[in-house]
Amino acid sequence: MRINLATAASLAVLAMNVPVVPAAAQNAVAEAEAANPLLGDWINDPLGVPPYDRIETAHYEPALRAALATARAEIEAIASNPAAPDFANVIEALERAGRASDKISAAFFNVAGADARDDIQDAQDVLVPLVTSFSNEMMLNPALFARIDALWQQRDSLDLTSEQRRLLEVTHERFTRAGAALDEASRARVAAINSELADLSTQFGRKLLADQKAGDVLLSEAEMAGVPADQRAAYAEAAKNAGKQGYLLAATRSVFEPFLTTAANRAAREKVFKAFDSRGANANDNNTSALISRMITLRAEKARLMGAGHHAEFALGNTMAKTPEAAMALLMEIYEPALARAREEEADLLKLAAADGITVLEPWDWRYYAEKLRQERYNFDDGKVKSYFPLDSMVAALKDTTEKLYGIRFVERPDLPVYAEGVRAWEIREANGDMIGLFFADWFARPTKRPGAWMNSLRSQSALFGDMPIVVNNTNFTKPAPGQPALISLDDAVTLFHEFGHGLHGLFSNVTYPSLSGTAVSRDFVEVPSQIHEHWVRHPEVLREHARNSAGEAIPEDLLTSLLEARMFNQGYLTVQQISSAILDMRIHLMTEIPEGFDAVQWEAEQLADLGVPRAVGMRHRLPHFSHIFAGGYSAGYYAYSWSEAMDADGFEAFKEAGDIFDPATAARLRREILSTGNSRDSEESYTAFRGRLPNADALLKNRGLK
Repeated sequence: MRINLATAASLAVLAMNVPVVPAAAQNAVAEAEAANPLLGDWINDPLGVPPYDRIETAHYEPALRAALATARAEIEAIASNPAAPDFANVIEALERAGRASDKISAAFFNVAGADARDDIQDAQDVLVPLVTSFSNEMMLNPALFARIDALWQQRDSLDLTSEQRRLLEVTHERFTRAGAALDEASRARVAAINSELADLSTQFGRKLLADQKAGDVLLSEAEMAGVPADQRAAYAEAAKNAGKQGYLLAATRSVFEPFLTTAANRAAREKVFKAFDSRGANANDNNTSALISRMITLRAEKARLMGAGHHAEFALGNTMAKTPEAAMALLMEIYEPALARAREEEADLLKLAAADGITVLEPWDWRYYAEKLRQERYNFDDGKVKSYFPLDSMVAALKDTTEKLYGIRFVERPDLPVYAEGVRAWEIREANGDMIGLFFADWFARPTKRPGAWMNSLRSQSALFGDMPIVVNNTNFTKPAPGQPALISLDDAVTLFHEFGHGLHGLFSNVTYPSLSGTAVSRDFVEVPSQIHEHWVRHPEVLREHARNSAGEAIPEDLLTSLLEARMFNQGYLTVQQISSAILDMRIHLMTEIPEGFDAVQWEAEQLADLGVPRAVGMRHRLPHFSHIFAGGYSAGYYAYSWSEAMDADGFEAFKEAGDIFDPATAARLRREILSTGNSRDSEESYTAFRGRLPNADALLKNRGLK
């Protein structure tokens, strides 16, 4: 049984030494199936695609309630089973439980992130408490935990396979970390904290999306000076769709970064930057400061109940890093050389900006003058580069790369039901034609999509059920004007490959039990497959073949050379932005209590001053809109991107050492030892099996040109 309070509780059908589920619960589902497509045969269908073409928002609540009724009976049957506990009637029974509800909740929360219309948000207000309540009931059930713990105590004498032993360990750890071993009063308090945190997380995401929408900036023709034609056309189309004249820019990263890079009008840059940067910090109903204070307070209290000194200690207890001190040591090892480089970069940019009468570099100036300096040093501009990066060409590069590495094939399925316009679907097949799973891609931004890029699983691979995986990639690329190709940057192409790396982690999973499947690994290992796969899109061999303009012409060799030489450019700025975000995430979760009147914005400013972060650099994710840690699963865990980068940089070296970036033996080893194993063994063991050793920060610093 897979538990994720941020999305769904795991639920389904029992077998094997478990008493029969009461008829009343079975009848509740049977009656609901007749009128509700979510309770139909799609759950056990070989493809298992949610019937999005027939689902209405009103279907989600009754479907989930009906499935939860069955799930509660199933869990109670496991907990009250009079037979002596064994692996089959406890641990495997939990894996078999919740099949329907797991898939229903996955179908809903996939939409809630990608197309959060008002009716979906209203449904989320109802469904999150339902899921959280069920999860609390199950994870804090003393009778259920007693049976799990009894097996744990005798684990050395049980005749288990290595994967079964791992599942027992992981299940016991999950229940223990959920508070199952606490006394009754503490369990009740943990349940209350979990419920409130789930609600606060939903509120944070809703406020951020609302403030993002409110942050749309309408600009005039004069304010478009310097902006390339493709961007102008997209902004004009956005304005037209909103019933306005001019150029409309959404307060999203995929819009604001390209604009700040090219726009010559400084006042317009400031306007757009502040709209993006102030999300969640404005003096309106969408301000997130109170939510942040409350969440930090609750996390600290829960950590104390769990016997930890603070949330950071508790959060890292089941990660590769193990302790906040280890994570912070790595962060500072990266941060210090990056800060020195960022200060050098700022001095260089000020020399250019001085020609425009600028004596103090502001945050909205950095990207503009960095692009000017890059053009000067490497003789190219970003607008020209983008013409060789149509999204379709980069998707072709993605397919070609993975086909060369793993022999897989993409077969598009336009007939499959999707949850929003523009979503595309493919079957992923082995070279011999065997089905691996399904891949859905939702690449373009929409007003109802949360910011960022992410991967979802609609269904996890599991030999126990014979389930093939279904993965979804979400990005927020700017949708082009009608009839125009979607042009993306090299950074966007890296994001495309990154998210599909997560997708491959889910698609290539080859385990028995769903709780150990795919990306169900520690936070500081889950980014390793995704970040390793970024390397191919930056490799000249891939770019020579696939970086082509609308006429099909390959990127000129001199431009390609300049692009690759410029890869290390501005790395001080980019690294300080990322690492400062990770350091503040860790520091705020080291707090044992929040002082009265705590102001997240003021605290953030004090911390950045202490770190010496230049004002013109700032953080990649300011606290008021840091959805990774306040609306996602990365609290005290944003360091994981850097921790994983140390491994991904070292991991790609394996292909270089083999003398071929598509070396089949190395690719097969990567698939076998990392992409297929899920959480069926410890992450360190998986990486060591692939690489022969663990890495250090050297490869990361070298990868960023900081060593």
